[in-house]
Amino acid sequence: MLAGATPAVHTAAMVQTRRHVLQLLAAAPALSACGGGNLPDPYAAWRDPGAGETDPRRFALAHAILAPNPHNTQPWQVELDDTDGMTLYCDLDRRLPFTDPLDRQITIGCGAFLHLYWIALTKVGRGCEFVLFPEGAPAIGERLDSRPIAHARAVPLNTEEAGPELFEDFITQRRTNRKPYEADRVPAESALNAIATAGLDWLRSESTDPLMAVQWTTETAAVVRLRDLVWRAFDQEMRTEGAAAETFEWLRFGREEIARHRDGLGMTGPMLPALKAFGLLDREDLINPSSFANSSAASDWREKAETAPAFMWLTTADDSPMARLSAGFAYARMNLAATANGIAMHPWSQALQEYEAMAEVYAEAREILNPGTGTVQMLVRVGHAEPVEPSARRGVEAILRA
Repeated sequence: MLAGATPAVHTAAMVQTRRHVLQLLAAAPALSACGGGNLPDPYAAWRDPGAGETDPRRFALAHAILAPNPHNTQPWQVELDDTDGMTLYCDLDRRLPFTDPLDRQITIGCGAFLHLYWIALTKVGRGCEFVLFPEGAPAIGERLDSRPIAHARAVPLNTEEAGPELFEDFITQRRTNRKPYEADRVPAESALNAIATAGLDWLRSESTDPLMAVQWTTETAAVVRLRDLVWRAFDQEMRTEGAAAETFEWLRFGREEIARHRDGLGMTGPMLPALKAFGLLDREDLINPSSFANSSAASDWREKAETAPAFMWLTTADDSPMARLSAGFAYARMNLAATANGIAMHPWSQALQEYEAMAEVYAEAREILNPGTGTVQMLVRVGHAEPVEPSARRGVEAILRA
């Protein structure tokens, strides 16, 4: 059941002169041509995933690695056991300890991975049985540890049992679209209802999952208030040194860096290698909110916030690790359903993050989104936008434990 809070809601850097910056940009094409060859294709995983695989688990893993996850850290490690088992662990080195101090967002990313794994198994005629946190879950308020997050077993598919729509044909088309949206083109109510419903449909036969709600709004006053909230949250994070430093570690500048790492937040453009070569995109510069690079980024991100025509959020009854995994399952389905309905989607997570500098904004987010005693797990802008490239992926071999 969709519920709304109000009737409007459906459930020390270098200082560069402008002339100097323009001179550097003029040099960019020559510098950006420099780069190494023979690097892996960072987008290969999106093209015909699992082609040629005879093991259903490896076929499913090739789809699961395409799941949405925070900062594209791809925090997954997997062991294959026997002939039908898969155990998922969190790669503890790929967490975000400053901005995600409770591993809430990382756990959501693991839930999304598991959901795509299950969907992909159905494509080859197999079902899936999950045991979540088979050796026990962290207590509420504790971080993930070395214990497994889930064990999944491929089983015969019960074709007689009707289930939710799986959206399996949209896994390779799914995107996180960070471009400005068409502010005056409000998504159709039918599309928003379809996305929200998809996020909940799979729960109907899962009696062990926490209660969950998906809500959305296109009402002008509510959208304007949420635009302001998400922008101020982004601005606060950019001005928090620890958060900015953590984000910097996951930025990949230019196609060569993207290909070398095949993770993180890719930034492309002909002038990027030149800017980095001249020190305009180094760590010191990018954790300084007043730098040229961050001033430009702030302008771009404010446009992204202010063009959002609608927002959607997902709430769970509590904030247990199991609830977070369920949120990941649900969000993966919402993103697939959005793709099926031609809707762009972009999580805007800063206002939901639990670190100290975000406390006031976090409290305001709870007031606006009104989760009661529950926890808002995802807040996203939705709308229409130009298509984007997929994000880089490391491939199945990179996540398999030796």
